[in-house]
Order: sequence, then structure tokens, then C-alpha cells
Amino acid sequence: MMKKLAAMMMALAMMVTAGAAMAAVLQPEEPEVETLVGKTVNATVGEYNENKKTFRTYLYDFDRYEIEDIKKLQAGDILVADGRLFKIVEKSENPSGEILVRTDDGYEIYFTQVEEEEYQARLTDDDRMLMHVFAVLDLPLADGVVYEDNSNPDLDAEPVVYTGLDDILKAKKEKEETSIGFDFYGTRISLNNNLEIEKIHQDFDVAQ
Repeated sequence: MMKKLAAMMMALAMMVTAGAAMAAVLQPEEPEVETLVGKTVNATVGEYNENKKTFRTYLYDFDRYEIEDIKKLQAGDILVADGRLFKIVEKSENPSGEILVRTDDGYEIYFTQVEEEEYQARLTDDDRMLMHVFAVLDLPLADGVVYEDNSNPDLDAEPVVYTGLDDILKAKKEKEETSIGFDFYGTRISLNNNLEIEKIHQDFDVAQ
């Protein structure tokens, strides 16, 4: 009896191992960025380096996937999204063409068509578009740089504008102490022709 049980357990382990080995891993497409010159991108603006006069800046792109790749997803596959690994346990498609996947850690991610052959990923719990870092750069500030704070949840409120490094650093420190700082989901930076930050713009975010 014990020998039979041991043989069954070994066979089951081999099946699980084989299934894991066959699991597909789907990663988001890399952004088609020919140049960052003059572009506006989502970013986390991190630590300021006094010696280099630069901000450590993490640039983000939306998690985008080929439609055919998403349609091939099945239970057991691994999805890379939001900079994390999710193991798929269930997939369904609604009449509008959106695809929903459930993961082994309780998350639900749905995919909405944004281009002819592309889906973008969202989390169902807060409806966030998922993103990932595609570059980490130490970026200088342009002369006359501004921080445009539009994070007031009152939609009728006017943005508060800060000009110059000193005022921006003070505002950034306060945001980091009382809120989420210059976090990528609500923050975008605009770059000039010298890849200097000429504007930091921040919108309201549910996490603040």
C-alpha cells in the first residue's frame, strides 16, 4: 500500500513538474520609443543629486500585449504585468471582446483593445492601467522648470504651479511626507530637446 501511494505521489509530482515546464510566460511589449526628445511620459521622480544636479527618474510605459498572445493564455501560464509575476488560474471573455484573467493570488486583470492588434491591461479592483519601467535615467532640469500640481480631487480647482528647483524640492518633500510623492501613476514629465525636464505634472491619484 505504501509503495503504491509513493508511486502515485511520484507520478503526480512528475505531472506537476511537466505542467510547470510547459507553462507559457507572457511579457508586455517594449515601448516603441525612437527618442525621448520632446516627449511626455509617465515617471517616478526620485532622489535629487546635488553634485550632478539631476533627478533619478524612472520612466514607465503601459503594459501592452499582442491580442493573439492574450487569447492563447491559459491556466498555469505566467503573466508579467505591473512589474510583477501573476500565475493564471482562469480566463474568460465577455461579448465586447474584453478578456479577464484571475490569478492565484486573488487578482483580476482584464485586457481592453486599444489598437488593432493590441490589448492594454488593467486591475479590476481599482481600474488602474498597468505599467512597467522601461528606463532609469538621471535627468537634469531645464531653466525655468515648473511643477504643475493638479492633484486636488476637486475637479474645479486650478493647478498650483511651482517654478524653480528650490520650490519644486520643497513641494516634493512635502508630497513624500504626506502622500505618495511624485509617483509614476499620477505623474508625467515633459522633456525638451536636451533631455532636460521642463515640466513635472501631477494629477489626482486614488492612492494619495
